Amino acid sequence: MMKRIFTSICALVCAAMATNGVAQAYTDGVFIVNEDWFGHSSGTVNFYSYATGGMQYRVFQKENAGKTLGNTTQFAAQDGSNIYFCSKQNYGSTGGRLDVADANTLLLKHSISTFDGGGDTRACYPLSSTKVYVGTSSGIYVYNPTTAEMSSSPIEGTGASEPGEMVEANGKLFVCAQGKGVYVIDTATDRLISTIDVNEAACTIFKVNEQVWVAVNSCTWGTPGASDTEQFVEIDTENLVAKTPIAVNMACQNPAWGWKKTSPAVDAQNKVLYYGPADGKNFISKYELETGAFTEKFITLPEGQYMYGHVCELDPNTGNLIVVTFEQYGSQNYYLHFYNKNGEEVGEQILLESNYWFPAMVMVAPTSQSPTGIEEATAHKSVASVKYVNLAGVSSSEPFSGVNIVVTTYTDGTQSAVKVIK
Repeated sequence: MMKRIFTSICALVCAAMATNGVAQAYTDGVFIVNEDWFGHSSGTVNFYSYATGGMQYRVFQKENAGKTLGNTTQFAAQDGSNIYFCSKQNYGSTGGRLDVADANTLLLKHSISTFDGGGDTRACYPLSSTKVYVGTSSGIYVYNPTTAEMSSSPIEGTGASEPGEMVEANGKLFVCAQGKGVYVIDTATDRLISTIDVNEAACTIFKVNEQVWVAVNSCTWGTPGASDTEQFVEIDTENLVAKTPIAVNMACQNPAWGWKKTSPAVDAQNKVLYYGPADGKNFISKYELETGAFTEKFITLPEGQYMYGHVCELDPNTGNLIVVTFEQYGSQNYYLHFYNKNGEEVGEQILLESNYWFPAMVMVAPTSQSPTGIEEATAHKSVASVKYVNLAGVSSSEPFSGVNIVVTTYTDGTQSAVKVIK
């Protein structure tokens, strides 16, 4: 009853906001970024609200009349002000290869349809209020969100291989470079200063606290075989070399055949990785960096459901894994799941509206308590603790049935709070 009443109130508030011309705030929820149906539509983004327990579809188009995302939207990143949507190509004159939207309202600020050299967009990394690195198949460009200006040419030396995901450490940008290893860019001068050799080249890159890691996987499609190289490798960010590789049964997916986001969901506090190690499989694996323990089928998906690529993320506010699945390529049925860190499903699965969504990634939306400064938003903070508070003010380490205020405390002493319903 409480959930039904709360949902009704939220729906009435949203309706009143729409009537009064007030832009909706897309906070306290999850974005699902979709390739969508290639050849039939542009990329799309759907939004699941924790407050209402409901899904909204094609929210970018909803907020920007006559505009779309680009063609085959594969990646998104956010800072305190903007969300940057990366699509492989522009979608006619309505959507770009890079679309910059307000982080809370999704109102379009700027759209870039083409790059010098015609590169297809892969990923981006917001570094500061004046600098965002944008990786394309023709190299890495530098975008200034304050002036909406894009560099006229890519950073010299970065066009030799397709740059994928990126992370920052020690004043340097580390970029997964397909077939090459890891590009290292000085963020003060925007110059390529090194290319770190990684066995078989890196298939994705990610951070665990201040450590930079790459996944190495020589298998470009399907399940890795006995002859494939499967490793996690830490990067020495001071000396710019790869440390001794850690052999694993199955690392993250290698997207070399068609670029996708494949970096793992990271529990930084416990140094644990969650990921779908093979495209089109029905399980999510878990790897513990501290102990080396590997659980191949940590989460087994419901019968008949599979992962399209790697669509798995960890919400630091709730501590839950967010997973999107589908029923093979001939079906238009897609599902949203939430799992806790024990691998147990939280609540019921959510069947999405029928469509060929082909989800590329999930991204946690800003919380209503999020800081607005970009420097604060991009700071790498670890979660120290998470507690749940019910409407009676009682707190617990486990969520209550009904309405919860999830209070996350970080290692730097700051806190965030978000309302969720179980």
